[in-house]
Amino acid sequence: MANEQPHLSIAGVPVRIDWSFWVLAVLLGLGAREGWLLVAWVVIVLVSVLVHELGHAFAFRAYHQRPRVVLYAFGGLTYGSSPSRSRVESVVVSVAGPFAALFLLGLPALALRGGAWASADFNRSVIVHDVAWVNIVWSIANLLPVLPLDGGNVVASLVGVARARVLSVGVAGAAALYFFGQDNQFGALFALLFAFMNFAALQQERTGAPPRPIRIADLPHQVLPAADPVAHATELLRSGPDGPRAAAAYQRKLHLAGRFREAAAVAQVLYTDGRVSRQEAAFDAAAALAQAGETGTALLWLNRAVDDGLRNGALLDGEPDLAPLRELPGWHAVRARAS
Repeated sequence: MANEQPHLSIAGVPVRIDWSFWVLAVLLGLGAREGWLLVAWVVIVLVSVLVHELGHAFAFRAYHQRPRVVLYAFGGLTYGSSPSRSRVESVVVSVAGPFAALFLLGLPALALRGGAWASADFNRSVIVHDVAWVNIVWSIANLLPVLPLDGGNVVASLVGVARARVLSVGVAGAAALYFFGQDNQFGALFALLFAFMNFAALQQERTGAPPRPIRIADLPHQVLPAADPVAHATELLRSGPDGPRAAAAYQRKLHLAGRFREAAAVAQVLYTDGRVSRQEAAFDAAAALAQAGETGTALLWLNRAVDDGLRNGALLDGEPDLAPLRELPGWHAVRARAS
């Protein structure tokens, strides 16, 4: 990416809008809209997705985290500066996005839709309809119990990632059948993609493979970019089926280069994305943060790795990157849970 810095800041929240976001927004409106109504559609999608992601961002901020927003082809991604400290925090942050779009834009537009102001002009009626449709339908869809949607993250917070993935496969598969029956090929393909992603991740997690140590042989040979590593990792994740593996290798290369805070930030993006093992991403974030001197946050991430299924006490005892954590009061509790 030519410029990987945030494009703007909204109430102190850095926001980057990738070119792919604009392309998909236009493609979604083509055919149904033309002329300036197509332009209005793109603006509606932009504002609606921003409101959704800023709902997550302000919830993160309420829990004293530093949020960051990236808009890209398939919507947006908002992540904080550390893992959620409780299930309540995780649930609140997850639902804040769809609720913000629903209550701030969707329901007010629905109330306007049947009123005299909207009905008096065709263009007004179309715009109000689009605002209501995007913010109600998309918000409800985001609350479905399918990872990596917000509803799937809520389920993962309550019952664990493995059970959430099983439910995600079933719900996404049923949604795909429904959309095919409605002749909605776009929705069906999206649902099938979610079903496949969760099935593949479930198979990987069921192998019980522990987080593996960083090895030179795992790493790509490209030179580390000088620009924002988080934006670069986000671009890798969007690059295709091998994107998650490439982003994970990039994270390990950052770690080896001693860029620990950046390595931790990329690991957190991988965790949020969810297509690589979440326990591995959490473990990598903990190791990098420990080396960066942020031991309290590192211990939180190590706890998250255990929450997501890490059961390898020997690994915790022998990993040199975790040495700064072993003198902390909370270490023995984490170590006991990992046994």
